[in-house]
Amino acid sequence: MSTATYQAPTLEGAVMVTTPTRQLKPELEQIVEDILGLRALATTTGFMTFKSQRDILAQLTPKDQAAVGRALATREKQQTK
Repeated sequence: MSTATYQAPTLEGAVMVTTPTRQLKPELEQIVEDILGLRALATTTGFMTFKSQRDILAQLTPKDQAAVGRALATREKQQTK
């Protein structure tokens, strides 16, 4: 009976591959700004804006929704730094 050994890959000499940042279409950039504005309104005044945000996002295709979601996540990370 033979025993197989496994060696975990190391990061030495590895090159980190990053995906290029995608530029949003101008109309999607405006939607990102609108969503951030609605979130700011909710934070400062307590006015619930979830339905407004949902109405804006419901008009988009799933692909555009994903792009807006990625842009929102990136912007939120930048604001917390």
